[in-house]
Amino acid sequence: MSNPRLSVVVPTHNGAETLAKCLDALRASSYPPDEIIVVDDASTDNSADIATRCGCRVIRLEQNMGAACAKNYGARAARGDDLFFTDDDVVVARDALARLAENYSDSKLAGVVGLLDSKIPFDDFSSNFKNLWMRFSYAKLPTEGVGLFYTSIASMRREIFLQLGGFDENYRGASITEDTEFGQRAWTAGHLIRLDHRVTATHLKHYTPREVLQTDYLRARALMLMRLRKWGQRFYTSVPLFYQLAVPTIFAVLGCLALAILHPIFFLASGLLLLAFYFLFLPWLAFLARERGIRFALFAALVQPMDAMAVGFGMLAAVIEFARGVRY
Repeated sequence: MSNPRLSVVVPTHNGAETLAKCLDALRASSYPPDEIIVVDDASTDNSADIATRCGCRVIRLEQNMGAACAKNYGARAARGDDLFFTDDDVVVARDALARLAENYSDSKLAGVVGLLDSKIPFDDFSSNFKNLWMRFSYAKLPTEGVGLFYTSIASMRREIFLQLGGFDENYRGASITEDTEFGQRAWTAGHLIRLDHRVTATHLKHYTPREVLQTDYLRARALMLMRLRKWGQRFYTSVPLFYQLAVPTIFAVLGCLALAILHPIFFLASGLLLLAFYFLFLPWLAFLARERGIRFALFAALVQPMDAMAVGFGMLAAVIEFARGVRY
């Protein structure tokens, strides 16, 4: 079987700071892509010039349409058999595309997703905490038949992608949920997507503490809205069961603390629930200790309740908005 022709699609909106590194890594791949398409989503910086200098096909959008729309433009313009989506702040490993292409020898396969590398070029806690969570939670998923299409590092046969209608362009702005919704749609339609741990990339995204909480709030809100909109259908989630249980647990802790003024038993109950909360997170905290050391894991344990509450508030906001008629 001949090697598949691979078209890379990179959406960008003012991504000049990292775009060159992204494109240089793609060009240095041991399996060179047939083409690299950069969709400039109405940038006001020199992103388009950088892409042109790197020898990419550049599609310029006159208005800022959002990541979903930009990726669809690139996919429709592509000439390759298979599409590979990545972001302007992602650097693929040199062998990532070669590993990815190997999978397409399986005719039953519709798509492939990879993993973010555990190492990033930042030393701060927030960036490492967020990057490691994405690595940890996705790595725990089964490798066959995932309903995940994380477009920092994801590929699909172009014909199937177009048959499915591409990304839902009702999702506007930066990429938060449209890739998850697409993965859900592909999975529901019975298409096989494989998670290949050998296909890796480094995320150059820097997070402040506020951005971690804000991102998790917005993602939880968007995912909950999606789940409510698809109520009654099979639903695939990459969120581990322990996290799903931990969110109501931390709110139960707060509830019992509020009731402690009525009777001391509620104070005891809050302590037991807090122990249960940390018991649920033991696999995650153990992973952090292995990757970044015990001090990092202990600090993460202090931060984790706030992050879980941000997720819970995002879910609550989604329920309220859905009841008011909001769907995206």
